Amino acid sequence: MAGVKRIEAILSGSEPFKVIDMEVKNYLPILSDHQRMSPFFMLDHGPLKRFSPISGEGRVDGLHPHRGLETVTVVYEGAITHYDTKGNGGTIHKDEAQWMTAGAGIQHTEFPELPEGGLSEMIQLWVLLPRAHKMTEPKYQPLTRETIKSVPVRDGEVRIIAGNYSGVTGPATSFTPIHLLDVRLEMDGEAELTFPAHFNTGVFVVKGAVEVNGETAVASGNFILFENAGEDLMLKSLSDRTVLLILSGQPLQEPIAHRGPFVMNIPEELDEAYQDFWGGKFG
Repeated sequence: MAGVKRIEAILSGSEPFKVIDMEVKNYLPILSDHQRMSPFFMLDHGPLKRFSPISGEGRVDGLHPHRGLETVTVVYEGAITHYDTKGNGGTIHKDEAQWMTAGAGIQHTEFPELPEGGLSEMIQLWVLLPRAHKMTEPKYQPLTRETIKSVPVRDGEVRIIAGNYSGVTGPATSFTPIHLLDVRLEMDGEAELTFPAHFNTGVFVVKGAVEVNGETAVASGNFILFENAGEDLMLKSLSDRTVLLILSGQPLQEPIAHRGPFVMNIPEELDEAYQDFWGGKFG
């Protein structure tokens, strides 16, 4: 045993704010040090909500730009339709995800796809691109139920979106070593995980409640930040249905400059991004 990863902080998130009629809470940027969860920069959770009929099919309102990062959307209930100015598009459903590399610049929009109304719940992450790949060509990866592999654990499963678990690799490709795992556990279900000690690691409790390392109980709607020491985690479900999103990644150790929808390394690159956007270079 290399030692357990101890809890550094439990974050309850920001005050809710409205995005497409969802009362979203934001978790990662409330850290005073944006480097602390690098390469993960943002985690927004749109909690469970019932929508009247709504569709993203063919919509371009809400279209907005990005540069220097990747957006990752994970759907827990309902469906989300994506459109971007590189011609990518489609709808992902419950238990699926989409991974958009903004790279040098792209505009996109996303809307709940519920033509008959219904429940929606989702998480969006921003994953920082390393300096060498900030201006890479944009791309889009739909990650479906068929491509997201799972590994059984005691009374549950670990679904691998990116990185690997127990020798199984997820379908998403990334520009820096990361693990993004969707863990589902029934009552008393357990999952053991191991990550390099220096990786920035956190767990968001989407549903239910979890006991961490046999010591600390954490309820849904909280983000657990771990110290950069030790390698092992033991997670045990304290409810009939616990859902966890686990993030662990190699820190970029690069300067971070952020303004609006752009995340670069220095302020001058942000100025250039805005000039390029207003100059029509993002499509």
